[in-house]
Amino acid sequence: MLVSLESLTAFLACFSAGYALEIPSDTPLSELISSAKAHLAQGSPRDAVVYFDAAVSRDPTNYITIFQRGAAYLSIGKNSQASSDFDRVLELKPDFEGALLQRSRLKARSAHWEEALQDLERAGKKSTDDYKELEAARDAATLALSAEKQGDWETCVSEANVAILKANTALPLRQTRAHCHFEKGETEEGLSDLAHVLQMSPGLVEPHLQMSSMLFYSLGDSDRGLAQIRKCLHTDPDSKPCNRLYRRERKLVKQLEKLHTALGARKFSNAANLMVGDSESSGLIADIKADVEEARQANHIHRLAPNNLYTFLVEKTCEAYREMRMIKKAGPYCTEALQLVPHSLAGLLYQAQTALDEDRFEDAIRTLELVKEHHPSSQEAQSLRQKAQTLLKRSKQKDYYKVLGISRDADDRTIKRAYRQLVKQHHPDKAHAQGVSKEEAEKKMAAINEAYEVLSDSELRTRFDNGDDPNDPESQQRGNQFQGNPFGGGQQFFFQQGGPQFQGNFKFPGGFR
Repeated sequence: MLVSLESLTAFLACFSAGYALEIPSDTPLSELISSAKAHLAQGSPRDAVVYFDAAVSRDPTNYITIFQRGAAYLSIGKNSQASSDFDRVLELKPDFEGALLQRSRLKARSAHWEEALQDLERAGKKSTDDYKELEAARDAATLALSAEKQGDWETCVSEANVAILKANTALPLRQTRAHCHFEKGETEEGLSDLAHVLQMSPGLVEPHLQMSSMLFYSLGDSDRGLAQIRKCLHTDPDSKPCNRLYRRERKLVKQLEKLHTALGARKFSNAANLMVGDSESSGLIADIKADVEEARQANHIHRLAPNNLYTFLVEKTCEAYREMRMIKKAGPYCTEALQLVPHSLAGLLYQAQTALDEDRFEDAIRTLELVKEHHPSSQEAQSLRQKAQTLLKRSKQKDYYKVLGISRDADDRTIKRAYRQLVKQHHPDKAHAQGVSKEEAEKKMAAINEAYEVLSDSELRTRFDNGDDPNDPESQQRGNQFQGNPFGGGQQFFFQQGGPQFQGNFKFPGGFR
């Protein structure tokens, strides 16, 4: 299909204007101004600018029209064009108050304090609150810069806050406040200021590298980290530092996705290998630790920024080894998890389980109370706490397992074998030969027989495991309280929840769910 030259020319004229508007050359000036005002009233300032342009080209000395175009430019964020229009207005009419006030605000936004104050003074506003607020903002900017040099980060941020309320497009102020936020350990706030820095100066590379590195590694937000480094490549596709960081983060994301899959499928051995490494790789923990150190050396990650991605992996390694009952391997990672996060769920559960295994039941309960405080929804912690309380109660009574010298999970064959060995060893007939009195030997044998009687009977053993000693008169009395009830027989019913269930709810920072 062929298009006429005239039609193509008309289309390109409208397209290049950007607003699909074509204004006839014979349109009256008054109609141009009316149309511009109508578009402003309808919320279409870009269209209004087109009509104001046409009107100003017809009458370049009409300061009112130029001022109105400047106001339209302001509404679409074209501050430079707006400032030029206000300058032109004041050349034509030096005492025009509207232009003086608008130009004062623009000067203040970029922290040109003295020029902004001069315009207010020329407009007769020296005694107003606006003038006093502008003076206060100017002084606050000076104090913020001074505090930054002195390392007074709190004052730096508070004074910069006051100044930026007026000077929100002042690049040095944003950079100063970002620095002071990072020095206070306020990473999110510092990153927010860096985002404003890039809005004002999109050609800068360092803020992109800093933001992406801290989002990805420090906050563990891989989605935002990658999105930020893509912005750098959109601005400068040939940037070597941004390309390098982008490739590195993409590679790590693929590994993290594999880890997510392994954990979700409860393949803890595979997950552990991904995190700690094997014969083919150094592992995510070592890789990310090295990346963070390199980024800190390059000032892309602040020394006070958190280390969430690394911490996440350490906790998950602790958890994976615990699930595989590999307590010795879990130890270093669980200990480090508690060093990184004092109330780490994985670390505290390891600490509690270790205390239980060492018969330090009160220590286990104290640790599990911390878990309850900081992780109230943990089902595993609730189960462990019940177990610890039962074991503590039993430790203050007789311990039949200890009498027979067996573990709590011993099977029937192990129980019987231990009993027979102890009977042979401590039989009263052998007491004299062993240098033990007959009374002591009989007492020892009575304890052995009592322990075997309970542990060899599955019903009695279950009662004992639940904190009810069948040979304790008080326990017997509590059991008799149920006699005569509708269920009859004084039987005790135990409704036990299953063991701790692994939910697989591993949350990867930055979008891995």
